[in-house]
Amino acid sequence: MKKCYRAAELSAVKVTDKYYDEALCIEIKNMLLLDADRLLAGFRETAGLLAGKSEEELVSLMKGKRRYGGDWEDGLIGGHTLGHYITALAQAVASPALSEEDKKSVLDRLDYMLSALKECQELTKGTDEEGFIFGAAFPSKAFRDNPVLQFDNVEKGLSQPFEEAWVPWYTMHKILSGLNASFKLAGKELGLDVANSLGMWIADRALSWSEEVNKTVLSIEYGGMNDCLYELYQINECLKKSGSSLYHPEFEKIKEAAHRFDETELFEKVLAGEKNTLNNFHANTTIPKFIGALARYETDKNEVKYLEYAESFWDMVLSKHTYVTGGNSEDEHFGEDNILDAERTNVNNETCNTYNMLKFSRRLFAVTGKKKYLDYAERTLVNAIMASQNHETGFSTYFQPMATGFQKVFNTLDGNFWCCTGTGYENFTKLQDGIYFGREDEIIIALYLASEYCTEDFSISIDADFTKSDEVKICVKPVAGKEVEKDLLLRKPTWVMGEPEIKVGEDEISPEEQDGFYIIPKKTVKNGCNIFLKLPMGITCHNLQDGADTYAFMYGPYVLSARLGVAKMKTKGHGIAVVVAAEKAVESDEVLVTKEKSVQDFIENIDKYLVKREGEMEFDLAGTDRNLNFTTHYNQYSESYGIYWKFKA
Repeated sequence: MKKCYRAAELSAVKVTDKYYDEALCIEIKNMLLLDADRLLAGFRETAGLLAGKSEEELVSLMKGKRRYGGDWEDGLIGGHTLGHYITALAQAVASPALSEEDKKSVLDRLDYMLSALKECQELTKGTDEEGFIFGAAFPSKAFRDNPVLQFDNVEKGLSQPFEEAWVPWYTMHKILSGLNASFKLAGKELGLDVANSLGMWIADRALSWSEEVNKTVLSIEYGGMNDCLYELYQINECLKKSGSSLYHPEFEKIKEAAHRFDETELFEKVLAGEKNTLNNFHANTTIPKFIGALARYETDKNEVKYLEYAESFWDMVLSKHTYVTGGNSEDEHFGEDNILDAERTNVNNETCNTYNMLKFSRRLFAVTGKKKYLDYAERTLVNAIMASQNHETGFSTYFQPMATGFQKVFNTLDGNFWCCTGTGYENFTKLQDGIYFGREDEIIIALYLASEYCTEDFSISIDADFTKSDEVKICVKPVAGKEVEKDLLLRKPTWVMGEPEIKVGEDEISPEEQDGFYIIPKKTVKNGCNIFLKLPMGITCHNLQDGADTYAFMYGPYVLSARLGVAKMKTKGHGIAVVVAAEKAVESDEVLVTKEKSVQDFIENIDKYLVKREGEMEFDLAGTDRNLNFTTHYNQYSESYGIYWKFKA
């Protein structure tokens, strides 16, 4: 029988780590600097056009504001940012880490956005598109005459981004997910009302498709439409079971519509595990489809095949397509199996992919209890998500190059509304997610990150900072008059060098280990206790399947990257309005080993050559022809870097 867990509610966990708290605060500052009316402008224009408003009335309705500029918001994908933005606002409302002033500002902004979207839906009443909301721009009169033309064109297989359709269902996924989050995380009944009305519009459209049209729609990127529809169905089902009147009377249609976005033919190919199954697949198109497969299982535990699809895909991505940071892809696409060294460029590791894989992993752990998903989640949060933010500006990366010598490139406040800008808002407003999990008889500490977890019955605090010490203190306190009636499970990290030391109070213990977790029984924690862990760290070496002598290094949970300066940091345009690194800081990533006879000998003796400076997270590489200084990659945001190096002897 599978062990099923629930992640601790965002509202119950506060991250107290200084670096993470700063990341949250700067993200909130940037989000509140955005103009809500400009994010809403497209939605108001769309609703006004459906309602037959005159040009003068449209200007008034839009409060004289235009969409933000650039191809992403002022184009056929416009409106995707608002979806991410509402999710991030809802997450921020739930966060105990916000100051009262910031929480009020965020809450006011969320209420304003939801009220405006409800007003947009009111304008569609009595039209053929009742309940529809969307924020894309209109490139021609044909689109102004028919604001749902993108959706019509997709059903015909037309998808020219600046003429016919970009990816409207991808955008719709972001919008509906945001509305769902506003209810689930911030308790906004208005958000659920808007979501249900929109859900009915989606359901009516999807359920009208013939098999041929359905297949055509699935051939064009549709994000995680299955995921957000299953989520909306689950919300309504729970409300009905609880006796609430908030559920939509026709909510069963939402689940039927979700099925229309389940791409079973692809799922079966992945389950079969044929060689190069994912070659040339657009990664951020594909990952959400399998999150949706998992959502189908979460909705109905009898749908075991869909869990098998999800787990098979995760295994395929991790074993054949993933870099040391936890990121994947080259120029947004998966390549051939195990071809990673040959595809290290300036456009690896799209941040949206990492966001999705992290979310996917935590949910897979929740339904399976398999520790491997938490191991990946730790590595990816620390080395890809935290590494995606410029810690001075709060802006986010689109790509994180794996080719040695490039730098990270970040968005701007109001000029680069990339997909990864939106997921960036989400990433840094839920940094407390995935630290704690639980079920009726167990509490799991999944991540050793300084934080506080408070429930009605107990509180747990973690004091840890692996950049300063390998020691962790966990304090368990029952609420007055209560006991902790749960076992405490501590994840054993994969990076620990040797056996950890564990003490309860002053007493060293040897707890039972089960499935990669140390079990501290309820009899030990029921009246409260202090637990001390010592998790020894050291250098580990990580090569690539097609690069036997190409190595990256980690120290404990941290990927290390070499500092390569700022002298050759240039950028250029790439794809549709994306900006990427343009010039390498080094001519070659080859390193000649001078103190050992072979690369293998050098790697086996790496502790002798990659040496940590006393009291610093700085490491000097000796025994080679290069003078390289490494540091923690997550805070390398101001200069060129090198994670992977090719060693020769």
